[in-house]
Amino acid sequence: MTQILIYLDTNLWNRLLDQGVEPVELLRELKQRNAMLVLSGQTVYELTRTFANSPERGKELFRYIKLFLDEGIVGAYDNMNLLRSEVKALYSGANAVIAFFDSINEALLKDEVAKLAEGIVDNRAVEFIAERKEFADRTREEQKAHFKKRPDMKTKLLAVSANKVAAWLDGEVSGDVGAAMLTRHLLRVFESSDTRAAITTAQGLLRHPASRIAKALVRADLYSNWRCARRGSNKKDLVDDMYHVLNAAYCHVYATDEPKQNEYARLLLPPDIEIAIYDDKGSVKDWLLSLLPTS
Repeated sequence: MTQILIYLDTNLWNRLLDQGVEPVELLRELKQRNAMLVLSGQTVYELTRTFANSPERGKELFRYIKLFLDEGIVGAYDNMNLLRSEVKALYSGANAVIAFFDSINEALLKDEVAKLAEGIVDNRAVEFIAERKEFADRTREEQKAHFKKRPDMKTKLLAVSANKVAAWLDGEVSGDVGAAMLTRHLLRVFESSDTRAAITTAQGLLRHPASRIAKALVRADLYSNWRCARRGSNKKDLVDDMYHVLNAAYCHVYATDEPKQNEYARLLLPPDIEIAIYDDKGSVKDWLLSLLPTS
């Protein structure tokens, strides 16, 4: 039986700490229902932002997360590493993508969290945060500039109503527009200038049934453009929020306490992933257990 993997957003890790949920007890009850929590390196780096406002809270948070890692929760690769794995699977003929950490990467994640639990924030975390902010800011400005240059494109996007956006995404992902968007990601991730090869790879990934993050990345780009066209601009944290949602592409449940993510998480992630929104009724622990079958 396949283990049910639950990806928590950053807020829920904080909620578990604030509610005093005991890690060993929670994981024992999850295991009894064939479930496990997932922590990505991306989540770890995002949580390091805590140190900017409260170093003591940062250490407390990572001491808490360390207890979960010591009990063997699952480590997940971030989105760009997932994309690399999908490319490897495409060209090797593999039916499965390596989405979760091996023993070496698990050890590295534990070492990183152990340092953060002592208040040691190294350059990797600082660079990750800076890069994500720069990428989000650049994306917003490029979107606005693009619509100024291409009012016809904005008009086309405005013609897609909210109740038709899911079907529109399906169609665009499988066509030339989707391939072009994914090509740009591939060129950036692999630091390549071979556009022809990237296009071929993008087309192959979007046809390959095992490629979950490739399709999700394209859906996120498309949705972001559609939303920007309708609202004039996107909020500053949308890119980061969507990037975080996508990191759950190979899990079974994406769990968050942000109702606003319901607007788009279902549109971005594969349909077999459950989107679960914590409603503040009862503890996070009881809520997580309620998401799972009892037998």
